Amino acid sequence: MALSFPLGLDAFFGGLPVRTSTFHLPASLAISRTRGGAIKTARVSERLWQGQITLPVQRHAEAARIEALISVLCEPGRSFFVHPRPLFAPRLDPTGAGLGGATPGIESVADGGRELRIAGLPPAYVISAGDFLSFAYGSNPVRYGLHRVVAGAAANASGLTPMVEVTPPIRPGAAAAAPVTLVRPYMKAVLAPPMAPISEILTTSALLLDFVQTLG
Repeated sequence: MALSFPLGLDAFFGGLPVRTSTFHLPASLAISRTRGGAIKTARVSERLWQGQITLPVQRHAEAARIEALISVLCEPGRSFFVHPRPLFAPRLDPTGAGLGGATPGIESVADGGRELRIAGLPPAYVISAGDFLSFAYGSNPVRYGLHRVVAGAAANASGLTPMVEVTPPIRPGAAAAAPVTLVRPYMKAVLAPPMAPISEILTTSALLLDFVQTLG
């Protein structure tokens, strides 16, 4: 059966044997200086998460499976879901067990998109600075927002947090009641064509994969 895109976490990214990784949110700024010495900055484009992973040296059979998926993802319009690395769960709840059967969602988003309030959490559940969260928004296409918490907060007895600042700012289209993912939060990404691996007698050399978030 032909694959459908974006590839799910367990269909590709989540199953990779990662040796090293990077995951970051580069700035997208134009910087200029006035005659009076003031430094001016302006946003050039949307800030998009990007990363790089290195796979270990592998036996040929295992490397061949991954290489086939990489080849498929190098076709135009192909994408896959990615979660942050190395942290992809709340710092104080690394297995997600503390959520139990809770189904958190957006309660509201502040004007300007810098903050949101999350409902549906267990009472006193803590979201820490540095934790990631994601949610889907919009349609045709559905987009996937991935954000990092700037200042932590705890849910009240009703499972509602105060306003929580995140980075990057939340884009227009995020709706109240949209489900929020805290464990393995994800975004949609595209792959940069990698260099070909080198095959030795028993193994295939390490692969280096670069990816970048897409809102398309």
